[in-house]
Amino acid sequence: MPAEPSTTARQCGECTACCDGWLKIRIRGHDVHPGQPCPFSSAGKCTIYDERPVDPCRKFVCGWLTPTSPLPDWMRPDRSDVIFLPASFVWRTIPVDVAVAIGAHPKAKARAWLEAFSRDARRPLLLQSDGDWHAFGPPQFLSDMVERLSDERDPWQPV
Repeated sequence: MPAEPSTTARQCGECTACCDGWLKIRIRGHDVHPGQPCPFSSAGKCTIYDERPVDPCRKFVCGWLTPTSPLPDWMRPDRSDVIFLPASFVWRTIPVDVAVAIGAHPKAKARAWLEAFSRDARRPLLLQSDGDWHAFGPPQFLSDMVERLSDERDPWQPV
């Protein structure tokens, strides 16, 4: 089983991965996506922090920061090259974790940890890496995700 999570309160520190364009979001009419970071992020700081929108900014929960995070300390997004979004959607009553690469792909150690966590905790996982989605979990989950992806739908969208 992967290492025990930290029991101390975590802080973003120097990490700005959620604002750097790795997550596809829209903020105040601006599309944020790979190659297009948030226009309100400057030198690692949010220039509209006190007035930032509820959705997506205030609602966003980084999986590494959550008090019950299973992630070890070294999995902070800027150190592991992956943003972990726990229980991002539900598939057949089962929560599914989503992991999005920072850059082309997560570090090999991070990917191996996520795959082991998915297997050992029996939690389905969708991992975005090298521009593609990779599914881990029971055979029917894999089949459903392949079908959804072939329809060019985001896999977490309702059927």
